[in-house]
Amino acid sequence: MTQEMIISPARDMESLPLAAPATVLEDSQAATTFIIAEGSRLCAAAVGPKARAVVLTGSMSRGEATLKGDGASWRMLGDATFLVVFDGPVRLGVTELEREIERSLLARGISCKIVLVTSTTAQLGTIKPHIYAYELRERGIVVWGDKETLRLMPGFTAAEIPKEDGWWFLCNRIIEQLESAAEADSFHDSDTSVRYRIAKLYLAMAACYLLTIGQYAPSYRDRAARLQELAASDDPQPAPIPLRRFSKFVSQCTDLKLQGELVGAVADFPQWSDAVTDAEALWRWTLGRLLGLSPQLSRRELVAALAAQQSLFARAKGWVRAAFVCPSALRRAGRWARLACSMSPRYLVYDAASDLFFSAPEPGAITLSELAGIVAKLPLPPAEADQQLSWRAVARLVAHNFHLLLESTRS
Repeated sequence: MTQEMIISPARDMESLPLAAPATVLEDSQAATTFIIAEGSRLCAAAVGPKARAVVLTGSMSRGEATLKGDGASWRMLGDATFLVVFDGPVRLGVTELEREIERSLLARGISCKIVLVTSTTAQLGTIKPHIYAYELRERGIVVWGDKETLRLMPGFTAAEIPKEDGWWFLCNRIIEQLESAAEADSFHDSDTSVRYRIAKLYLAMAACYLLTIGQYAPSYRDRAARLQELAASDDPQPAPIPLRRFSKFVSQCTDLKLQGELVGAVADFPQWSDAVTDAEALWRWTLGRLLGLSPQLSRRELVAALAAQQSLFARAKGWVRAAFVCPSALRRAGRWARLACSMSPRYLVYDAASDLFFSAPEPGAITLSELAGIVAKLPLPPAEADQQLSWRAVARLVAHNFHLLLESTRS
């Protein structure tokens, strides 16, 4: 069921419960409240006076998180994201803290992926317009610490978000889908987990499309409503997907995301093949609009044209950061030098992800030589040089490159 946020921006750690209630969490509102309280409590305990604030962001702060009940237990569809803000550089064991919070929640019957992001006040004060920053400033909730922390962020409108950010957002969601699919037992359209992946992909498509045409909105509900308006307009916007069909699918996917279950007949819900085809059409169309090129060019040509527009400084910055977070990769300096001549780590990972996702969105539809070609594009190769390639292994490798090299940076 959809849960509205019940912790207001004015509440701080002192007003949050410090431990799980003794009774079973009988409704999703109680489970949602406990996720926020326990995540905040453990973040605060880990960082203590070093941190300025802990901020809830993402779907939970928008009141759009979805939990599914199974007897006395709950499962979060998606994740709970917390931003920890420091006044200066501080090293935090993010992965260990994420797992600690997840274990604590699981002990109370809640399965929920936790995502922790860190920032400094200086970084917040100089942040540039992009989707994450806009949603953080508009919908983020300080759940511990200085309640004025988000006021450090500069003000900007949705119209100031670079159009390329929508394409990045779609690429990031494609990688998320690859990672989820790599762990999946089923690829059948009737499977609940597959339908949820379809929904997340269409919701990302809606964000990408609306940003590209200058109609971006920060919530699932608002995006679905805006697409409905556009589809009903007598003067429709250009679109790579028929707007009436696109709007219908996004509305269905919004219902599924917010309610946690399918509304209407299964046969009317978009299929996985629909989602992949529409995502590629939008992926191409968006790049074509950004570059002033035909979307009918090959994916490789479109990404190469985008990379060619990137300044040498921006490309070098991406590789310097990659070397900083993964110094062991410098043992393969020759490989990196060759890759650096073509494009930044981000565009290489996006290029590899698109090849795997659009050419073979599920196992069994790609050859070993094609898999090897995708791996050759990635900055970080398999840990073992002679590792046997498979669709699932390459999907995990793409996700590994993303998490290590791209996830916490704009480079």
